Amino acid sequence: MSEEARNVPPEEPPSLLQRFFRFGADRPAPTLAGLVLVSLMAAFGLPKVVVDSGFDRLVPRDDAERQSYLRVAREFGSDHRSFVYVRDPQLWTPAKLQALEKLHEDLRQLPFVERIDDLFTQRTVKSVEGQLTARPLLKDIPADAAGAERARREALEDPIAARNLVSADGTAMAIGIAIKERGQGPTEKEVHETLEKVLGATRGQFATLVEVGPPRIDAEIRDSLLHDMRVLVPASALLLGLTVFGFYRSLFAAAMPLVVAGLSLLWTFGMMGWAGIPVSILSAMLPSLVVVIGATEIMRMISGYYAGLLDARTRGAPPDRAVATEFMLKSVGAPAVLTVLTTALGFASNAFAGIAIIRDFGLAASFAILANGLITVLLLPMLYAAFGPHKGGLPAFASSGGFSAMAAKAFGMLRSRLALWALALTAVLCAAFVQQASNLYVTNEPLTFFRPERALVQDARRMQQDLAGVKIFYITLQSNSEGAFRDPANLQRLADIQSFIAKQKIFDRSLSLADVVSQANQEAGGGRPESYRVPGTRKLVAEYLLLHPPRDLEPYVSHDYRRANIVVRHNVRDSSTLNHHIRELKEVVGHYAGADMATVVVGENLMINAAADRLLEGQAAALAGLLAVVFVVMSLMFTSIKGGIIALVPSVVPILMIVGAMKVLEIPLNAATVMVAVIAIGIAIDGTIHLFARYSELCRSTSNYDEAVIETVKDEAAPVIAVSLALALGFGVLLLSDFTLIAQFGALAAATMLFSIFANLLITPLVMSRIRLVGLYEILAMSRQRAALEHSSLFKGMSGYQIRKAILISELLKYADGDRLVVQGTMGRSMFLVVSGTLEVVRVDGTIERHIANLGPGDVFGEIGFVQATRRTADVRAAGPVSVLRFDHERIEKDLVLFPHIMAKLNFNISGILGKRLADIVEARAQSGAAPEAPKDN
Repeated sequence: MSEEARNVPPEEPPSLLQRFFRFGADRPAPTLAGLVLVSLMAAFGLPKVVVDSGFDRLVPRDDAERQSYLRVAREFGSDHRSFVYVRDPQLWTPAKLQALEKLHEDLRQLPFVERIDDLFTQRTVKSVEGQLTARPLLKDIPADAAGAERARREALEDPIAARNLVSADGTAMAIGIAIKERGQGPTEKEVHETLEKVLGATRGQFATLVEVGPPRIDAEIRDSLLHDMRVLVPASALLLGLTVFGFYRSLFAAAMPLVVAGLSLLWTFGMMGWAGIPVSILSAMLPSLVVVIGATEIMRMISGYYAGLLDARTRGAPPDRAVATEFMLKSVGAPAVLTVLTTALGFASNAFAGIAIIRDFGLAASFAILANGLITVLLLPMLYAAFGPHKGGLPAFASSGGFSAMAAKAFGMLRSRLALWALALTAVLCAAFVQQASNLYVTNEPLTFFRPERALVQDARRMQQDLAGVKIFYITLQSNSEGAFRDPANLQRLADIQSFIAKQKIFDRSLSLADVVSQANQEAGGGRPESYRVPGTRKLVAEYLLLHPPRDLEPYVSHDYRRANIVVRHNVRDSSTLNHHIRELKEVVGHYAGADMATVVVGENLMINAAADRLLEGQAAALAGLLAVVFVVMSLMFTSIKGGIIALVPSVVPILMIVGAMKVLEIPLNAATVMVAVIAIGIAIDGTIHLFARYSELCRSTSNYDEAVIETVKDEAAPVIAVSLALALGFGVLLLSDFTLIAQFGALAAATMLFSIFANLLITPLVMSRIRLVGLYEILAMSRQRAALEHSSLFKGMSGYQIRKAILISELLKYADGDRLVVQGTMGRSMFLVVSGTLEVVRVDGTIERHIANLGPGDVFGEIGFVQATRRTADVRAAGPVSVLRFDHERIEKDLVLFPHIMAKLNFNISGILGKRLADIVEARAQSGAAPEAPKDN
């Protein structure tokens, strides 16, 4: 075997990960068969997919108050109520009142209606010839305008009906519809459709006649979800196709992301069908997420293919799909895998959320990201290897052109002149954003899912302004004594609680048994406002209660009068505000009720809004866990704890910036926007890994880390910016959504992509040059290729990992024949290890040149200068092409400070090398009879 052959390291066998990436290209038939089989299985799951927009999916199943809520709802009637809101300037005319009466009867006969509350059922106590009697406010329809006017005045004077069933100006009314509990009748969709048919027959007779309540909200959520699927899927696909075509000028390239995204969505929705995961409002984001996030690595892989074509042209070889595909496969590696796994893990962390809608979306999104990554690495190389174009060039973002040079120059100026100012400004901004984060409000309220201009939202707002909000909760007090709430003292407790509710000025209206007896007491007192109070004796209370049939009192008191119920209406949309006032209210209720009574404050909308706090806590925990995973993985991947810390910068900075933007723009944290942090980490880590990988590669050939950082920015600026802008455009498509929370998510995710450019290209490089990064994948890849060096005396007693770590923090240098690596008489603190080739050591004394030794692979020289600064005692020059590893003393000490065992073993082996050299010199001198002399450096 020739010397040259001996110096060529054997070809490195592909790793398990590399073999997996090559599977599609190497085995197209089984790959295609597997993809088709899985796709068919997914297609059979599509008919099983169901849409579930129910509110119960917004409430944690383990909510501590669920059982109390169900018990109270069974006794006092469900808070699952809808309202018919009627408004007309000429409302109080006989004709319109007759139309309302007919509408009342039509609604009352519907099978799912539990009770109707309106002016036709609301009883008021009146004094007739000195006798108190109770009758409905609209018992008989007036025959003329004068009678209608009297009826209007009576309704407005009734303290229970005012701003509850009739507006203060008399131009608006409400018909409350208590709907049977879910599961005992038709679905919300069917309830809404039935109500719309009934209202449709009467709607033309009034200026405004609409239904406002859960059935309509549910129906409109379904309609908007279908709208989003029809709009967002083609819009995302079209935008992605145009973006990729704009970069590569290739229809084949533009079709690839669409094919991958289509298969990924088929697999995802098929899996949801088989697993019983319903489609919810958050599912509208899935197409854009799959299309946008999946496009990141697809674009890099396509760029790799065109890089292969460019390499062939540069070498003058004909274009070859196989060679170009090899370049494509080289662009896929640990960065791509980590990006997919991190993003999937971020979504999967939502699986531990107690809220079903978020848990299911997290599982579906995680599966979609993994499926997209798998399909990409299997399908893309296979298709390009078989049908890839022979022509085409790299897009602007894949090469270092003028734009990259400008970015590097800008960073260089920032680093040299404004580095500290930039870091200080970033720290101040982050601190300010953290402070703003404490003022963010959280909402889980279904009405906030819609845009403010939506008719549903406007109707709910107008109804609240005229009457009261559509949302209801209950305050229940329970005594151990039968007939407790016939006692005026206990009724006064209800009145005191209601007075506090009025002082809170957050809830619209409250009604209780205290109002029923107070209204009767007012009428008994001649209608004077000051007489509207709880009567002073138990006898009066009993008399007033006898005026009302038991069914009228069912919403307010139990049959044995042990339990009393306060019905509260509101339209609070801010979960943070509502939860704060509910906590305050619970304390006051407990105070007024006293130790002898049990109290609960319950309602479906309260549980939904209370889940917002849990949502925030769960996401904070998931985010902390994900950041910890990123830190650990990046620390291991680049064998540097500092590197792991720096890797968090491009993830944390955009998150903090987004938090500040949310506060300024008054965007709440909700089921969608709370996931922006996960996106920020998943996407930012992609750019960070590529930055780190390129920087690590450059550090292998230079000891000037500052230059390596600038070169890294120059190489990566264009692709990072281009990919981030493409992602921002992709997420911007979500602004077309019918749902506010989806549009807000899209806007924030797009802004996050832009913020990540700032973090990745300005902040991260400023601190990156302070460390030396060594990729773990480089260490693991150095097996047979470095086998010859492992037997070097420099690495004696060291493990394979320690040897590779030591090798990779050196510089790999190559020299041509005759190049001098060491010059006699110069100072140096570097030690060299021969990788391949032959070197000769020559001592020059005056005009005499004396050959001392030949060095080959595994030999070490310059070790004395490495230990102690001294002048070189000989020249070392290349005898043909050679490559060596250079170990710089200062750099080794700095980079191995966190690896003391490796440093100790290197020093021990160096001392062994020096000792052996000294022993050889002593032995040689002894044999020649000359006096020993100190060992020379070379």
